[in-house]
Amino acid sequence: MKKALFKNYFIMAAWKLFEIFFKIRYRFHYIGLENIPKERAVMLLGNHVSWIDWFILQLPVKRRINYVIDKDIYKWRLFNWAFRMAELIPVSKKASKDSFIETSKRLKNGRIIAIFPEGEISKSANIAKFYRGYQYIDRGDAVIVPFHIDGVFGSLFARHKGDAKRCFLKKREITVRFGEAIAEDIKADQLRERVIKLKRMRI
Repeated sequence: MKKALFKNYFIMAAWKLFEIFFKIRYRFHYIGLENIPKERAVMLLGNHVSWIDWFILQLPVKRRINYVIDKDIYKWRLFNWAFRMAELIPVSKKASKDSFIETSKRLKNGRIIAIFPEGEISKSANIAKFYRGYQYIDRGDAVIVPFHIDGVFGSLFARHKGDAKRCFLKKREITVRFGEAIAEDIKADQLRERVIKLKRMRI
């Protein structure tokens, strides 16, 4: 009991620190939050642009998001304890069956799962190929909500630095667009096209 309480307090404190730090440097805009069901299980699928995508997605969502993470990163000694505390789901290309089973289990328990189908942080401004691993997950009656994150390129946490120069003192504008929920099955290339359409939307 005490261990669980300590874990909850630690997560709350750490999250508050993250929130304070990032809101000093970034201004966040969210479009389409109403497309995320408040109670139904959800699979969030979209582009992967930085090391802080997990924070960007979680910030406006009251329900806790469970993330699928590359197993090699999950095993990093320095952060593994934090990954385990955050209940991340490790996955590898060679052995994904157990990860898919765990992901399916959580979805059937009504949770929100976030997966980045590109498989890695983008190295260019283009949305890379979407891998179809998520298609093999039994999601029950969970819906898929596509998303697109914009405005992070060029930041300290992105791999693609972009060409535009900006004032260091000016806050970076980050926009996340959530598309309409998808109840039916959708193939990876079709999902990618939906995310590209979200990218082209204007505020």
